Amino acid sequence: MKQASNRLPGMKSGGQKGVATVELAIILPMFGILLLGILEIGGMARAHQAVQNGAREGARFAAMPINNVLNLSASAKTTVENRIKDSVIAYLLNESIAITRADVALDQDVSISVTGGDTVKGTRVTVTYTRPILFPGIARWIALNSIRPVQGTAVFRNLY
Repeated sequence: MKQASNRLPGMKSGGQKGVATVELAIILPMFGILLLGILEIGGMARAHQAVQNGAREGARFAAMPINNVLNLSASAKTTVENRIKDSVIAYLLNESIAITRADVALDQDVSISVTGGDTVKGTRVTVTYTRPILFPGIARWIALNSIRPVQGTAVFRNLY
């Protein structure tokens, strides 16, 4: 019995020699864009986590009794606020994220509801960081500008 063939009559063998190369040429650019997008989104997720941790560290530090700004003069209050903001900046520098004092918002007079219907005073620290895009050309293919500013906020109860 003769083996069946999938070739048309009169067709020479090897008619599909370059098909794999053409398929690779079509798929490779899409795969590259996908890979660069994954790297970019992963970097943004890492930056968001670091900024959130920096805000939490600043709020924890600001809630300590040594940083009580109530009943202080304006210059002493500014000194304490700068010390708190500098602690956030130092934390984020360890994560290779550079921000300025203007990127850190501090409010030490936030009302927090606790169990039993009572309210206590707390501190809110908000950190805003605009992360540069690693691959600027990829921004045309993926809408990254809407998620570029990374913001972290933390609230701690004041211990004073």
